[in-house]
Formats: sequence, structure tokens, C-alpha cells
Amino acid sequence: MTITNMIIKVTDLVKQSINEFKNKTSIKNGYKIYAALYLKSKYKNNCGYFSIPSTYLKSINARYKRFINQFEKDGILKHYERIEYSIDGMNDRTFKYYDTNKGICMKYKFLIDIEQGQEIDIDFSSEEQSRWYQLIKSSLIQLGYDDIRIKRDGFGLRVWHNAIQTYKQDLKGKGMIVIDAKCSQPRLLYNLMKQSNIRDDNYYELFENKPETKDFYNYIIKQFQLTGINYDSKRDQAKELFTMWIFGTGYTKGYPFHQLFPEASLFIKTLKKRGYKDSASYMQRQEAKIWIDDIMQNIPLDFALPIHDSIIVNEEDADLALNWCKEKHPEIIFTIKEL
Repeated sequence: MTITNMIIKVTDLVKQSINEFKNKTSIKNGYKIYAALYLKSKYKNNCGYFSIPSTYLKSINARYKRFINQFEKDGILKHYERIEYSIDGMNDRTFKYYDTNKGICMKYKFLIDIEQGQEIDIDFSSEEQSRWYQLIKSSLIQLGYDDIRIKRDGFGLRVWHNAIQTYKQDLKGKGMIVIDAKCSQPRLLYNLMKQSNIRDDNYYELFENKPETKDFYNYIIKQFQLTGINYDSKRDQAKELFTMWIFGTGYTKGYPFHQLFPEASLFIKTLKKRGYKDSASYMQRQEAKIWIDDIMQNIPLDFALPIHDSIIVNEEDADLALNWCKEKHPEIIFTIKEL
């Protein structure tokens, strides 16, 4: 990441808190961590909390926790806590809510008005200087988009940009190629289960032994005897049921996924231990690590746009991009089609 200047506002309380560290280098790093929090706070929820990955803070300063602790001690910052309600008259317990294994970040909120105070100019590394950000920006400019808008959400670390909602209409017939993953989320679940040494024979069979000839959604259509006016409607129904199974509260319209894939269902249940939405957040973050933090960050092209679990490239770059993706991620079956 490239060092750049960023203007932020700081109150006297923030200055006093950072100056407690005395050492000039520590003070400089304290302002950088504050700036990181300041930048991420624009994605706060209705209660004022915003997610911030520890890896992001570590990239700025490996000892970021001491600055966070100081800000909390001085009443500048507050971390989010979950309440575990007791039974049998015991006291309720509160605890910090994060899970590095599931990609659930710590959440914080400012207890001060961060728009008040003195403007200062600091050296700061932000994701806007990441290669994936600059690649998206330059690609949008090449396509003629004005008022470039690129943001990364805190829930699943997905990236949103000008073209993501209308690319099918805007880019059709312009020599663009889409490279995506076959049965992306079902295969991602399979890969994550393998990493956790959890085996479900029925589920694994769909992704092993010539997996290029198998299709998860076709299997669901046949197993549950889904009906529809045509194949596309049946496939859409299968995708909807998969989404309900993996991301929902557990209701799948009476289709027994837990019987068809018992071990996979138990694994999914662990992802929802603190709340069913955690599964969606976790899976999207794992997806984003592949498509944004690796593929978009490192792909050797001057034009590429991410669409969650796919990328759009120029037709002349398609073979290079496809082969590069296959080499980087042999665990994924990539497909290619004209937009």
C-alpha cells in the first residue's frame, strides 16, 4: 500500500490521549490508528458501531491494541459487547463479540463527535491505495463512468461500485468476458469443510471424482424433484433453497437438507451459533478474500471489474486471466462466458 496524506479532525481529548505515549513514533502511529477508525466509522450501523478487521489495523501498526485500549480508557471509543443472559439467578455476562475463525470483526463506536476539533494532515495508508481499488477505479474510468463510487461493506467485505447493479445492460456487446466460479457458494462450503477436516460423503461426492461433470444445483433439482416451467426456474428454486439452508434461520420449505447432507448441516449450524446472519457474513468474507484480496489485488491486467464471485475482463485478456485464476486457485472450477 502507498503512503498518502489524509486530513482528519481531532479534538483536544484525542490529542491528549495520543500524547500519553510520549514517544514521537508512538504518537505518529497513534494518529494513524485513530485515522483508520475515523475512516471506517463512515460505515457505522444505526447504533453507531462499525466493523474493523484486526488485519487492517495490524497493517498500520502491529501494536494497534495499545492505542485502542487508550482510546477506550479515555472515553473516546467503545467496543461492542454481547450479553449472555443467565439462568438460575446467576449474573448476566457480557463479552466482546468477535470470531477470527469465522471472520467476524470487532465493532467499535465513537463516544465523541469526530467532526469537531482541529484539522490535521497525517500520513496514512488506506484501502483506497490498494491495487484492487485502483484497478477498479481505472477500469470504471476506461468505461466512461463519472463520479466514481467504490466502497467495501463491513458485513461481508464485498466491494460495490458504479457498474455492479447495471453491468449486464451497460457492458453488453462491448467485448467483455465474465470469469466466474461454477456453483461458487456450494463449492466454497465444500472447501471450508475440507479445511476444517469435516467430511460429508454425500456432499463431497458432488465436488470430487471428475467434479467438472457435476453440478450441485442439478443434484438438488433431482433429489427434491423440483418443478418449474423450465430448467432455469428449477435452477433458481434450487439456488433459493441452498441460500435458505446455508444463510437462513433453518427453514427450507420442507426440503430436508439436514437428511441429505447431515455433516454439512452441522457445520453450517456452528457458523450460526451466535446468530444465523453470521453464516452469511463469514461466507461472504471468505469469498471476498479470494476475489478481492487475492485475484483483484494481484491479477496481471490493467482492466478488471469484480462482481462478487466473478470478474469482468476484456476479451483479449480472457485466456490470460482464466489461466492465471486457475493457477492461483486450483480448488475452484472457473467458467468463462461472453457478457
